[in-house]
Parts: sequence; C-alpha cells; structure tokens
Amino acid sequence: MGWMIVLFDLPTDTKEERHEATKFKNNLLDFGYLMLQYSVYARCAVSLDRKQKFINELKSIAPETGNVQCYFITERQWEECITISTTTKKHNRQINKNSKIEEQLQFW
Repeated sequence: MGWMIVLFDLPTDTKEERHEATKFKNNLLDFGYLMLQYSVYARCAVSLDRKQKFINELKSIAPETGNVQCYFITERQWEECITISTTTKKHNRQINKNSKIEEQLQFW
C-alpha cells in the first residue's frame, strides 16, 4: 500500500486560468484526494494497478497549462511524515509527528 502525492503549479493570471485551477482542485477532491497544502494533495493507493488508474485520471483532468507532478510513496514513508505548523499569532512552531495519519488511514 502507498500514497499518490500530487503537486501542482497552475497559472492564475486570467479569470479563465483561475477557473481551470479551481476546477482541477475540485476534481481532485471529488476523486477522493486529501488537501495537504494549497497545491499538494494525496490519495491512498492500495495497489500498483490503482496507482496507474489514478495517473490516468489525473491526465484526463489536468489543465492544458501549468505543471502537475505525481509521486508515489510507500506506507512506511507516509508514516514517517512530520508536520511543522504555526499554531499561534506569535508564530510558535509545533512539530506533529504523524498528525491525522491514523484518521486518514481509517478513512481508507
């Protein structure tokens, strides 16, 4: 089991480009991806066949402009994720090892 990570950098200079970028993000959510950051999404891929299916889906919804990158990481690599987040207005940093990982795995 592993995770498909999708990162993208899409142009948003014109109204049409913003529309296409928003449409792409909404399609990712509709396909079951979790938003990790504004342009970073992840989805659990149970097998290599599912991974290829996800890649084909991404090719079908990717806008004609911009860049979309896909990475596949193993479950073990996913579990090693460390999140560093700002939790107060004073910008104190907090490190959360495996934050929400268990909740996400239960979802799948």
